[in-house]
Amino acid sequence: GRRRIGLALSDPTLLIATPLVIIENRGIKKTVLQILDIIQKNDVKQIVVGLPLHANGEESEMSKEARFFGSAFEKLGFPVVFVDERYTSYEAESMIGNHRQSKNLIDKVAASIILQVYLDERRKSLNESKNN
Repeated sequence: GRRRIGLALSDPTLLIATPLVIIENRGIKKTVLQILDIIQKNDVKQIVVGLPLHANGEESEMSKEARFFGSAFEKLGFPVVFVDERYTSYEAESMIGNHRQSKNLIDKVAASIILQVYLDERRKSLNESKNN
C-alpha cells in the first residue's frame, strides 16, 4: 500500500500463511531494504505481492505501483508472483472487526489471506499435475 505494507509468511511446508508485521512505506528504497532484512531473517525464497484490481478485474493505477514494487525484488533475483487482492481487506475486517486501532491488524491479516490464496492455488496446481 501507499502508507502501510502488510507482510505474512508461510510455514515451511507451504500450507499455512501467518500474518507477520506491518511496515510503513517510506519510499521504494527504504521499504525494499526493510523487507530484505525480513526476507533474510526468515529465509524467504519467493515473494507474493497483492495486485489491486478494479472490481471488474482490470488493473488499476495501484496495480502499476504493485508491479513496480515487485519488480524491485525481481531485480534482486527473487521470483515474484502477483495475486489478486480484491476484497482481502474486507475479508480481514469481517474476521476481526473494523476498528480504528485494528487497521494494522487488518493489513496483516489481508496479507496472510493473499499469501494463503497463493499457497492454496499452488497446492491445487501441484496436485492436478500429479494426477495427470
